[in-house]
Amino acid sequence: MKRALEIVVIAITFYPLARAGYSPCPNLCSGHGNCPLTRVCECFNGWTGADCSLKTCPLGSAWADAADTIIGTDDAHNNAECSNRGTCDRTSGICLCEESRFEGAACERKSCPDACNGRGRCQNMKYYASLKDPGEGPVYTYLSNWDAEMMYGCNCDHGIFGPDCSLRSCPTGDDPLTESVVDNPSELQVTAQQQIECKADSGYVVLSFRNKHTDRIPYYASDNEVQGYLEALSTISSDYGPALSVQMNGQAFCSASSTLTKIDFLQDFGNLPLIVADGNGLALSASTSPKVSVSEVRAGTKEDEPCSNRGICDEEIGVCSCMDYMTTSDGYGNEGQRGDCGYASQQLVDCPNENSPCNMKGTCQGKPTYRCDCQQGWTGADCSLLTCPYGKTWFGRPTTGDDYAHMTDDIVECSNMGTCNRVTGTCSCMEGFEGAACNVMSCPGKEPNGPACNGRGECLTMGQLAEHATINGDDALFTYGSTPNNQLTWDFDMVQGCMCHDGFFGYDCSLFSCTSGDNPHTNGQSNEIQTLYCKASLPSAALILRFRRQSTVELMSTANLVEVEVALESLSTIVDVSLGAVSSDQTTICSEGGSSTTVEFLSPTGDVPLLQVSLLDVDSASVQEHVKGTKEDEVCSGRGLCDQTTGSCTCFSGFGSSDGQGRKGTLDDCGFVVPIFRCEDGSLDC
Repeated sequence: MKRALEIVVIAITFYPLARAGYSPCPNLCSGHGNCPLTRVCECFNGWTGADCSLKTCPLGSAWADAADTIIGTDDAHNNAECSNRGTCDRTSGICLCEESRFEGAACERKSCPDACNGRGRCQNMKYYASLKDPGEGPVYTYLSNWDAEMMYGCNCDHGIFGPDCSLRSCPTGDDPLTESVVDNPSELQVTAQQQIECKADSGYVVLSFRNKHTDRIPYYASDNEVQGYLEALSTISSDYGPALSVQMNGQAFCSASSTLTKIDFLQDFGNLPLIVADGNGLALSASTSPKVSVSEVRAGTKEDEPCSNRGICDEEIGVCSCMDYMTTSDGYGNEGQRGDCGYASQQLVDCPNENSPCNMKGTCQGKPTYRCDCQQGWTGADCSLLTCPYGKTWFGRPTTGDDYAHMTDDIVECSNMGTCNRVTGTCSCMEGFEGAACNVMSCPGKEPNGPACNGRGECLTMGQLAEHATINGDDALFTYGSTPNNQLTWDFDMVQGCMCHDGFFGYDCSLFSCTSGDNPHTNGQSNEIQTLYCKASLPSAALILRFRRQSTVELMSTANLVEVEVALESLSTIVDVSLGAVSSDQTTICSEGGSSTTVEFLSPTGDVPLLQVSLLDVDSASVQEHVKGTKEDEVCSGRGLCDQTTGSCTCFSGFGSSDGQGRKGTLDDCGFVVPIFRCEDGSLDC
């Protein structure tokens, strides 16, 4: 009798374990989470998956995404794993970033092209903006925009330029045949002159020009000493003769009554930035504070053009190839060693290329300058070079205010992300950029000569992605960048991302989606039930039903419920629905007096959106929610892991594929609890 009792106890104990899938939580949450009474794992930080066996990866602002479903219009670049430019390795928790294009723990930094070829520093927009020489004007910050610490570019060394610092600048100089100012022929061209006023009787000053700083200059320094300090800067030309003329109205650079020092630039031409003075090291024994300031006496009006606009620059080596009868000068029309083309070895009588002045691509100004005014699309001293398309710069400093960059008032050749082929007039874009002006960031998953997004999605701009944004599967009707010249949405037509086709996901659409469904271990939940009302008096009346952006065929108002059910289940967004007539005598979806039909969603589960109705001669129709869907719609029903390489669920022990309602089925969703004993009819399907 005791033995029989034990058998009964064991049988009673075993039954609930069988229906529970043999454990309270999947794999006891792998030791990486808590198992509450709901038997749904609550994973610790850094872990994910239905059994907390998978590692999460770092989050960063998404490079490309659809406008946010909460705020909506113009709200994008929200947090995403690997910043939507990499795939998360769930074993290591490390982002596998798109190679050679993005880097960082969360793929949150754009890689600099070819690491700037060792001739520059890779910097983000925020830092690069802070490095602007104050002598060039206001220093605007770049802090608030989404890309402030994400968009990196090359800050090339002196004499080097290009998006990858691969090109060399040629010597610049004055055009020797233009003696007067272009806008005022009666005014002769001059060099720049600046004035420094210093009031102090002890301490020192540090001067800088184009972000290069002098050593400490003692307050008592003479004019010759000040000149020596300044000419030691690499940004002031002093290789081929005196660079400056320095004159003081006193014996010392600073004095208690104030000293004025005038500085003429002799070898640096054009409208130059101001010298910047740092007087924090000065002192004044009087009660007033020390003072040092810099002002412009006159702007430089001599040209400062590559090869003096009398030659062609070979940007690979940084050497000028001068036009006939032109050679290197001293900067003042005489023979010299500057390396420009500013000396005429004999008197010119025509523009470059005498037999074909200006290569027939420009107009010769004639005597005395014999300069070429090139036609649009052409450039160079002889108009022999083609220009390239212009676009908004990818990497640059704010132009007119804080956070105001990448705007239409700052357009450059090849958008600062390509080099110009002067023979063809086409941009050679850096890797990851495309468009005539390299003005568009390429989509990922694009092999050479292959489709973007691995052929499993559409490559869309940020503005286009916003138009495809959804809320619970329905159109969200958001926009991004529709307001002109909004600095916060500058990228609306420049940054692209993938909108994956159904069944695929990931930043490059390389991953397969798995089936989602209801978790069989959460009880007391309901299917979504909606009520469709339709009233139609004309026999020609028809309606079209729409669910999650997909529409049925045209349904006649006399269609029976089976025909409507078949039409709904033909949509890829609906797997299984059950239709029922509210009235016992109802035979069609519509009637002259009005008919109501219940639509129960068996798959998908959850709180699905309302069906939408388009009317064709129908008197009236409406859809209302009768029962809110409270079942889950989780990947692999929360009882398995998704194999993203195949799109198949690997169910945990005790779970299998269901029909969406907890019974055995073919949905591959792990929503069926596999019994460990046979049912009364001998099957396992109970």
